[in-house]
Amino acid sequence: MGLSVVYDVSDPLSIERYAKRLIGKTLMDVLDPHVLNSIGTIRNNRARGSFGDVLERHFFDIHPDNRSGLPDFDRAGVELKSTPMRRRGTRLVAKERMVLSMIDYMGLPAETWDRSSFLLKNRRLLTVFYMHEDGKTVIEYRIRVVGLWEFPGDDLKIIRDDWSKIQAKVREGRADEISEGDTNYLGACTKGRNAESNWRQQPFSSRKAKGRAYSLKASYVNSMIERMIGRGDAEPLENKLVKDPSDLQDRTLEGLVLERFKPFLGKTTEEIAIELGITANRRAKNFNDLITRAILKVKDRMIEFEKADIAVKSIVLETSGRLKESVSFPAFDYTEIMNESDWDSSEIKGMFDRRFFFVVFQKRPDDVRVLRKVMFWALPVKDLLEVKKVWLATRKAIREGRYDDLPKISDNRVSHIRPHGRNALDVVPTPDGGVTMRRCFWLNAKYIEGQVGGTAWSYYDESKPGSYDKGVIVQRTIDLYE
Repeated sequence: MGLSVVYDVSDPLSIERYAKRLIGKTLMDVLDPHVLNSIGTIRNNRARGSFGDVLERHFFDIHPDNRSGLPDFDRAGVELKSTPMRRRGTRLVAKERMVLSMIDYMGLPAETWDRSSFLLKNRRLLTVFYMHEDGKTVIEYRIRVVGLWEFPGDDLKIIRDDWSKIQAKVREGRADEISEGDTNYLGACTKGRNAESNWRQQPFSSRKAKGRAYSLKASYVNSMIERMIGRGDAEPLENKLVKDPSDLQDRTLEGLVLERFKPFLGKTTEEIAIELGITANRRAKNFNDLITRAILKVKDRMIEFEKADIAVKSIVLETSGRLKESVSFPAFDYTEIMNESDWDSSEIKGMFDRRFFFVVFQKRPDDVRVLRKVMFWALPVKDLLEVKKVWLATRKAIREGRYDDLPKISDNRVSHIRPHGRNALDVVPTPDGGVTMRRCFWLNAKYIEGQVGGTAWSYYDESKPGSYDKGVIVQRTIDLYE
């Protein structure tokens, strides 16, 4: 039996009440049989976005003009967004980012935040989360979470800063250099499998740029899901970087983080531990991580970093300035990586096209570790393309069954593949039914050494100040005992 379209198109709460009738149901359960016959049985793998189209037209009976720049329910100021979920252990998580409106490169430079096209369309969202299941049609997906979403104050401030970063790149004639790693919660993603051919004019540059859309990163969407099902209503203050809204009043999230680290730059790990009351074994593998969390005033997690999908990495430079160890990433599934056909939507690209927070220590000549610098970092676009080359070569080798002939550190200046298991007995299945060593992608030690500015240890006059440079704290090393 179908549902009658009975709601007030100008009232957000009325729209939400009507939408919540979907919870626990599929579109097949609620739509009129005649409508279902007209929709047919298009399979999900050939119908990206079709769930949202059916929802708009046949459940809500709306036909929004996406070119108008107005929200789907324009009289209520509500934008409809449907997003697939999957199960990860006991949690429901977003299958992908939540794609919002297209970025208008030509119009963006003249916009102000308060009157921006982004805010006009996306200030208030009606979110419909459904379970994605391979082999089912879009009308068979079961809807699990429905509700209105307005960005909490702290989040909105961070999103505003993200929007400003995207706008700044367009104003600088660098829309072609926009990266997912530029921002925290609000991303600028390429759209569709034909993104490679989706090039557009940009102002202030003759170079064309890929068409991009504003999007909420999957990590942020996960936090939305948690709040909407009641698990994240009260984010523990002890795990939040932002303790009070005033923390972001005159600074960005990055600025807040860097300010907390500044008093500790140049100090030894032992001095920092004593000052912050860290009693853990100094030889513990996670000792550097304990120092990082203590400086940032969080206990177990960094909620804002989780929402932004920022990976924290401790880097330990030798006295010479060299980095001995390459930086590892989670082990990959051979079958999954072989079956990935689109780089832009691949799990590997998502793993590298993100923000990192490097906490850089260096060994003094007496082997004592000193906190040298901290920096937010993302792979430059040209270097991300080097990772793509490694991904392509890896897929080709896996298809050909050459599991011991994957890209080596000498093959690429940025990345390589090598084992990531405990020992030779730590093996995983291969697509051809055999087993091979667990492996992962690595960022080359020499490459990271260059990115963090590794230089030989030297002693500086304590009076020389540190400085900020594009989100990176560059602090001359100080010997506190000199």
